[in-house]
Amino acid sequence: MRLKLKYFFNKLSDRTYKNILLVRTDRIGDVVLSLPAAALLKDLYPGCRITFLAREYTAPLIALSRSVDEVINDDPALSARGLAKILKAHAFDAAILLHPTGRLAWALRLAGIPVRIGTAYRWYSLLFNRRVKQHRKFSLKHELEHNLDLVRTGLGLPSGEGKEYLPEISIPPELKERAARKLSGTIDINRPFMAIHPGSGGSARDWPLQKFAELIDKIKISNLKSQNSNIVVTLGPGEEHLKEKLQTHLKTQPAWVSGLSLPQLAAFLSQAESMVSNSTGPLHIATAVKTRVIGLYCPMIPCHPKRWGPYGPGHSTLIPPVGLCRKCTGRKCPQYDCMEKITVDEVYSKINPVIDRKR
Repeated sequence: MRLKLKYFFNKLSDRTYKNILLVRTDRIGDVVLSLPAAALLKDLYPGCRITFLAREYTAPLIALSRSVDEVINDDPALSARGLAKILKAHAFDAAILLHPTGRLAWALRLAGIPVRIGTAYRWYSLLFNRRVKQHRKFSLKHELEHNLDLVRTGLGLPSGEGKEYLPEISIPPELKERAARKLSGTIDINRPFMAIHPGSGGSARDWPLQKFAELIDKIKISNLKSQNSNIVVTLGPGEEHLKEKLQTHLKTQPAWVSGLSLPQLAAFLSQAESMVSNSTGPLHIATAVKTRVIGLYCPMIPCHPKRWGPYGPGHSTLIPPVGLCRKCTGRKCPQYDCMEKITVDEVYSKINPVIDRKR
């Protein structure tokens, strides 16, 4: 039996793929953590063409990856049959659903893509002809590693050793120039600055705004003794109201940045010396442009930094000193609000080496 399985997987790994579709149609952080899968495929099959199926919102960000040749916008209002018609015209020889849905699984099947890789535990998993036994929801393995494992196992390849695959977004000079011009009345991004992102889009429990205000004041006062590096608070779509709330707690005045497209945000964050953020998409954009991140995480297992933390060397995470939980019960929990247990001094201590280098 073992010999038959070994022969089967050898046959899978011997096959060469030239036109591969990666599917990830959810949020910003999920998409950024899927980009290393494209880099892995480029290494496995030199000269292959990698296409990403994604939402219109994240497509311009994905297009900044050197490992992606084309991005197809997925209109969620389009039926599986309508999407299949678009995909069929590309004649893909393999598709990997990094985050599958029934509609997407049907679209790949109807498009007649010969190799369709997805997880084994969905009601629609029979639509995949390469099913990988993978549970993610309560796993403490990193999402990026789950993505790489799905690719390797689905293609019949051994587990990865040697090369490390990190999130990576390339910022062309003209994009940096456009971002600098757009922000010229707010901040000079060519001078040292630190980014603070107090929102999360509701993806996890947040560090309290009052704590963010105390941190900003502490950094600003410290920087006045050195080179007065700027503090910039970034706000995502729908988070503009946080400015007014933060200002009620602030004693100092940071710069404020909002209304950027995702590519502009990536260009902006690529110039930051470091970033403090809740668990959210912009945090992962920062890691992909090689900016040092201090991430603030809640203790819920589905949101844990072991799965969703900043990936790569040099980053830091903080989590309240309480036990892990599966979901937040709010005020019913004896540890509520546990995020307050992350102190300003703890966060500042993670930033302090950056401040010291400026002195």
